[in-house]
Amino acid sequence: MDVKQHVSFEATIKRIVRSKAFMLIILLILLIILFTILAPMNDGVFFQRQTLMRILSDIAIPSCLAIGVGMLIVSGGIDLSAARAGGLAAMTVAVGISRWGLPWWGAFIVALVIAGVVGLVNAVLVNELGFMPFIATMAMASVAQAIMALIATDNAGRSLSVIPFVDETVDKLNKVTFLDVTWSAYLLLILFIIYGIILSKSKFGRMMYFVGGNRLAARLTGINSKRISYILFINTSVLAGLGGVIYTTRVKNGGIMTMVNDQFTGMTAAILGGISFGGGAGGMGGAFMGLVVIRTFSQGMVIVGSSSYLASVLSGVLLIIALTIDYFSQRRQQRRVNA
Repeated sequence: MDVKQHVSFEATIKRIVRSKAFMLIILLILLIILFTILAPMNDGVFFQRQTLMRILSDIAIPSCLAIGVGMLIVSGGIDLSAARAGGLAAMTVAVGISRWGLPWWGAFIVALVIAGVVGLVNAVLVNELGFMPFIATMAMASVAQAIMALIATDNAGRSLSVIPFVDETVDKLNKVTFLDVTWSAYLLLILFIIYGIILSKSKFGRMMYFVGGNRLAARLTGINSKRISYILFINTSVLAGLGGVIYTTRVKNGGIMTMVNDQFTGMTAAILGGISFGGGAGGMGGAFMGLVVIRTFSQGMVIVGSSSYLASVLSGVLLIIALTIDYFSQRRQQRRVNA
C-alpha cells in the first residue's frame, strides 16, 4: 500500500468513525448489553430471536413518519401534522369498511388520497400563503384531529374513540409474515432503501440538499424550491397515511388517538440518525439506525418491567439530546465555513 492509498484509507476510517451511523451502532450494542444484563433480574430475557423480530415488526409504523418527515427536514421543512394525517387515514379505512361498505382496497386508496390532501393543504399554506411550516402543520394537525372526532360521532351524536371493522381479507393480510416478521416491516425496509437511493443518487435528492442548505441560493440557480416543497409535503402525508393503513390491518379499528405517540418518534429517529434539523444534511441509513435504537430501547424497557411513562420521558429526553447535538454540529460547521 503506497502513501496515497494509506492516507485515503485512514481518511475513510476516520469518516466512518465520526459518522452518526457508527455512533448509533455503538449505542445499539451498549443497549443490547445493558438490557441483556438487566432482563434476568426482572425474570425476562432480552437477547433472543423473538425480541429482534418484535423490534423489526414494531418499526413499521414509525418508519413511515421517519422517512417522510426526514425527507422534508433535509429540504429545510417540517411537518407536525404527519401523525394526524396517518390517524385520519386509519379512521377513513375503518369508516370506509364498516359504514360506507367499501372493499378493503377501496378504503385503503381513499385513505391515502385523504392523507395526501392534508399534505397538499400544508404545501399551499406554506408556499402560497407564506405560513411558517411549524405553524401551518400544527394548525393542520388540529384540523385533522377535529375531522377525526366528527367522523367518529355516531348517529346518536355520541363521540366514539374507536371504530372497529370486520374484513376477512384484512385479517388474512395481518397474518402474513416471513421469519416471524410482518410484511409491513419488509415493505418499510424496502422504502428506506428506495428513499435512501433517491436522496444520495438522484438529481432530485441533490436539489433537496441544496434547497435545505440554502434556499435563496437554490432559487438563484434555477431550482424550483416550491415544487420540491409540494412534492415532499404530499409525500410525507401519504407515507403517514400508509402508516395509518398498516395500523388498521393490525388492530382492525381506527381510533382518534391512532399514531399520536409516533409523531416525535419518527422525528427523533431522523434527527438522531444525522438528518440536520436545519436542513441540507443527513440520510435514510442514519434515520433507520436511529429508529432501531429507539425501538430497541423501548422494547428493553418493557422487558425489564419499567413504567411506560418513564419510557416516554426518556424518549423525550432522547429527542432533546438529539436536537442539542444537531445544534452544536451546525454551529461547528458554520465556524468552519466562516474561517
